[in-house]
Amino acid sequence: MWENLSLQWQAALEMAWEAYCAGTIPIGAVVADANGNIVSRGRNRIMDISAPDGQVYNDMLAHAEINALLALNLDQENRHDSALYTTMEPCPLCMGAFYMSSVRTLHFAARDPWAGSTNLLGTTPYLSRKSIKVFEPFDAVLEDILVALFTEYELHNRGEEFLSHRFFDITRAVLPNAVEKGIVLHRSGGLRKKQKAGLPANQVFDWLAHQVQ
Repeated sequence: MWENLSLQWQAALEMAWEAYCAGTIPIGAVVADANGNIVSRGRNRIMDISAPDGQVYNDMLAHAEINALLALNLDQENRHDSALYTTMEPCPLCMGAFYMSSVRTLHFAARDPWAGSTNLLGTTPYLSRKSIKVFEPFDAVLEDILVALFTEYELHNRGEEFLSHRFFDITRAVLPNAVEKGIVLHRSGGLRKKQKAGLPANQVFDWLAHQVQ
C-alpha cells in the first residue's frame, strides 16, 4: 500500500504514526505548495510536553492541522495555491483554522462521523465567501486503517467500557469494518508490539493494510 501513496500522504501518515508512538491521538497533517513540495508538517500534540518552535503542545487545542498551519511560512498568495493534507476529517476547530489560514485546498484520508466538520463550509455568509476545494477519502482501505488506528488508540487509553460511548455507535454506522478491526487490534496487542519494536511508518501501515482487509 505504502508505495502507491503520494509523498504528501506518506508524510502525513508518518506524522500520525509519530503521534501514536508519542502516546497522543494518531492524526498527522502536512501542507504542500503548488508544486507538491511539503512545506510544513504537524501532528496531534495534546499529550506532548514539547513541540517545535511555534507549535502547540500539552493543550486540547494542539491538533495536527493546527500545528501544520502554524508551521507554514508562506505569503498569502502562495498559501492560496497550497493544500492541506490530513489523515482524518478536520474537527470544527481545525476547519475554522484551515478556512482562515488562506490555504484553499483540503484533502482528508478518512471520514470522522463523530467530529468531522467539513459540512460547516457554506453554512454562514463568511464560510461561503472563499473558493475552497475539498477532496474526500480516495482509498477505502486507507480510510479503514486510519479509523481502526484511532479506535485502537481510544480503547487502549479509555478501556473497553468506552465501547458503550455514543462515538462508537455513530462511527460504526458509517465505517463498521474499521471499528471492528480497531477492536481486534486492541485486543490482540499487535499494534503495540509494532510500536515497542520501533518500526517505521511504512512497515506499520503496510501491516495494517493486511489487518483491515
